[in-house]
Amino acid sequence: MAASAGQSFTATTHQLKGKKNGGKGKSKSSVKFKKVPEEMLYGILNEKNIRQIQFGIDKRFPTWYGSAVYFDPETKKLGCSDSKSQDSCGSNDQYWLDTLFVCEYCFKYTDVQARLVAHAAVCPFQYHSPGKIKYKSPEYTIRRVKGSKYQLFCQCLCLFTKLYLDNKSMYFKVDHYEFYIVYETGSTKPMAFFSKDLVSYQQNNLACILTLPPYQRRGLGLLLIEFSYKLSQLEGVISGPEVPLSPFGLIGYLKYWSQILCWHLIEGDLACFDKVSLDDLSIVTGMRVSDIILTLKHLNCIGENNQIYLQSLSTWLKSHGTKGNWFRLQDEYLLIDD
Repeated sequence: MAASAGQSFTATTHQLKGKKNGGKGKSKSSVKFKKVPEEMLYGILNEKNIRQIQFGIDKRFPTWYGSAVYFDPETKKLGCSDSKSQDSCGSNDQYWLDTLFVCEYCFKYTDVQARLVAHAAVCPFQYHSPGKIKYKSPEYTIRRVKGSKYQLFCQCLCLFTKLYLDNKSMYFKVDHYEFYIVYETGSTKPMAFFSKDLVSYQQNNLACILTLPPYQRRGLGLLLIEFSYKLSQLEGVISGPEVPLSPFGLIGYLKYWSQILCWHLIEGDLACFDKVSLDDLSIVTGMRVSDIILTLKHLNCIGENNQIYLQSLSTWLKSHGTKGNWFRLQDEYLLIDD
């Protein structure tokens, strides 16, 4: 019975590919190659179409954005659903589905609560999380999950992400991406993650980042941003995130960049220098020059002749804490040199 529930719980990778190629029952003559509209490619919708998420057994919260990629585009039914009693709203309502039930370990999904309960009892990822540990402190563990190895897990994670990010994000071709996922040490419940494109000609160190709604306001975004720069440092490159950033992503980055620049100029490696160039800042921080300029303008600390007002930075630094409470990573727990 549990196996049956698992089979109907989510679309498999094979089924997703089948839908892409025309789906079961479609003749070859009905498949036409044409330019796909951008909104269909990314599943972009102008309004929310799923009212809320049941995340695991005990967490429920609203969605932020709409996404069409969970659904059959013709029937607006959940892609994995084989039930005629789907919990959807009326045809005149904006919602295509009232509640999406999502496994908090593997992100598989259903429109039937009983299936979530049955799956939760047998989900293998509640006992062992995927991927390889790259950071492990007494508080947090970061795992690297390769899209090429855990394809279905990463696809389902990306589908979930689209309900909470309003910018473009891939969800199907995950083979060339790695995902760095934060867990509480000793737990198997994902809390936040970022993805990294392995074929990035701009040498971006991060493609998209999200802290899951139940775990926000814990500084996990800053932890992951700092970790992404540690990876770049290991690779010996000056790097940064893929643009454009989502509104929440930009807020998180400006906070991190501001902290790094202020600390290095006021208390850190550059504090004793009489003159500091943008290249000096880039080398020490690992930040791109364009991101440094954006941050200095955000801090409103640039005066005549492009001089930096250190007093403004010092004031900002004092009001936002010290190194002891806003640098999240501890180098002794890094496991990224392999």
